[in-house]
Amino acid sequence: MRSLIFGTALLALATIGCSTFISAALSAARDAKAATFSERFAPAMTLPAG
Repeated sequence: MRSLIFGTALLALATIGCSTFISAALSAARDAKAATFSERFAPAMTLPAG
């Protein structure tokens, strides 16, 4: 009986943690500004000095 209660509590905590992580990721993706072309490809287009 104790292991059933422990398993149920662990499952509830895992569910809460996953839903919190997913909602945080979705809100971060919603608030993120889309990178422009120059911001996205500027590191790839740098020329070596010399």
